[in-house]
Amino acid sequence: MLKDAFTFEKLLTAHKKCRLSKQHKKETISFEINLSQNLTEMSKKLLNKTYKIGKYKQFYVYEPKKRNIEALSYKDRVVLMAFCMNVLEPKLEKKLVPDNVACRKNKGTLFGLDRLKLFLRKFYNLNKNNLGYFLKCDIKKYFQNISQEILREQLAKVLDEEDLWFVDILLQSRNAETGVGLPIGNQTSQWFALFYLNGLDHFIKEKLRIKYYVRYMDDMILLHKDKEYLDYCKNEIKNYCSEKLYLELNAKTQIGKLSNGIDFLGFRTILNENGKIIRLLRSQAKLRLRRKIKHLYIFKTQNLVDDKYVDVRINAYNAHLCHSNAINLLFKYIKRFKK
Repeated sequence: MLKDAFTFEKLLTAHKKCRLSKQHKKETISFEINLSQNLTEMSKKLLNKTYKIGKYKQFYVYEPKKRNIEALSYKDRVVLMAFCMNVLEPKLEKKLVPDNVACRKNKGTLFGLDRLKLFLRKFYNLNKNNLGYFLKCDIKKYFQNISQEILREQLAKVLDEEDLWFVDILLQSRNAETGVGLPIGNQTSQWFALFYLNGLDHFIKEKLRIKYYVRYMDDMILLHKDKEYLDYCKNEIKNYCSEKLYLELNAKTQIGKLSNGIDFLGFRTILNENGKIIRLLRSQAKLRLRRKIKHLYIFKTQNLVDDKYVDVRINAYNAHLCHSNAINLLFKYIKRFKK
């Protein structure tokens, strides 16, 4: 129930989670000066259904590609955090298939890569070769093209009327005139995007009978020994997206050989003829890593950052690469730029 999601205690918990790594920002400090009053007023307005979502602040990020990010004020982010933690996550999580791996507890990038590795191993053990194929599907401008009407119809099957009241004011806060698109930057948008393709997940696994399938947001990987069947699946997925979700597959959708490797989540995963699975860093990811480490040591020599900051960043890169065959690249770049 909505009244349980927006109590003073639940909003306080959401605030503590929102402030992680942002406690020194001006917006967070201003909110905390009158913390008790702010939370009390927010809770009262939410329970009385008089709360209004504020304006979005827009900015761009450029890695791994250029994206327009739309961010709400800190108090709105606290409200969205509480809604996700107490409504969306408990109610939507149990509806999602295990192979939908993005932005969920105990899942994520590494889980998705390991899931793909497991499927490749199962494929090899079953067929005793690597002569199979993969279908990689990608949705064209996924967040920008999600139909708010279809999304609400989907959510109405899971959420109650009070929950839907907040969903409505959230959807109406952005692109209400077109009814299309979700703001990249809202935590609720992540959960909505996870759930929007849930019917497609079930269609692929239950109707198309694809055993080896993994999805990270709008990136989907299907494995099969028959290239013609994957081509059939591609057309079925295309029709499903167009007719039921008003979405299109983009030009990156392709069918390829397992032996040539699968580009997924920043790595290229290859199944060789001996059954060994190799995980290499993609070329673009190599360039980004090299550039980041170069800038890191330039900042260090100019005393813009200290040793502790450098160690934290290097440890983060190490944690990302240690599960792949590309770990030596990190130490190679470090050695080069230290000189």
